[in-house]
Amino acid sequence: MKISKAIIMALATIFIVGATNTACNQTTKEKDSESQLSSKVDENTNLEAACKGDIDHSTWNPDATTSVEFNAFPKNIDEWKQMQEALGNEPQGAAALQVMAFELYRNNRTDGEEALRMNNTQTNYNSTVERLREIMGKDQFYARPYIAWTMLDGATPENGYTVEPPYSIKMKVDPNKKYQESQMLHGTVIYLLIDSKGWDTNWRGVEVVKPEGSKYFVVSNCPAMYTQCKEAKASK
Repeated sequence: MKISKAIIMALATIFIVGATNTACNQTTKEKDSESQLSSKVDENTNLEAACKGDIDHSTWNPDATTSVEFNAFPKNIDEWKQMQEALGNEPQGAAALQVMAFELYRNNRTDGEEALRMNNTQTNYNSTVERLREIMGKDQFYARPYIAWTMLDGATPENGYTVEPPYSIKMKVDPNKKYQESQMLHGTVIYLLIDSKGWDTNWRGVEVVKPEGSKYFVVSNCPAMYTQCKEAKASK
């Protein structure tokens, strides 16, 4: 039965309580050509997460753009897992979850490492945590503990990477890198670019893949996300 666009958009605005559904649940064959918005809220934490725009899981579209919007950073691993349930079944969701995991790591090393372990391939987890230990270390000239905030829409060095919720992470498919099948990762590698004003070059590359048998997309490579960003001009 074909569902009308009006009904789809109406359903997309409904808040889903608990962890029963995902916010960005889309299949390659069932997607509309137009942008869709889904959201999820948990009554206990008041977390909200939403995806706007489609990223095809199997066919490279160099013009595809998307964003992930959320109202708060997860404060602990349980909240982060709620966000993964909401966003992890989409490639852009995995990229946004990486940003959230960075901020969680800043505030709680144990929970942050668990989130990163769940959101990355083992190889990328190791390299990411190693770099975050430096980026969020005590060297006043090198440390950039606010690095997660640099990837939010509207955040700049001049405003101290300070933006008000709801937060948005804008992304697009890398127009120069077609999807690649990876025998090692047992899945299709999708190349995304995050729009950020935290570096001299705006677009920060992140590679995501949904390994065979995995419920969620995970990050397989993201050095551009954890290289030293520009220093905030105001305290963050």
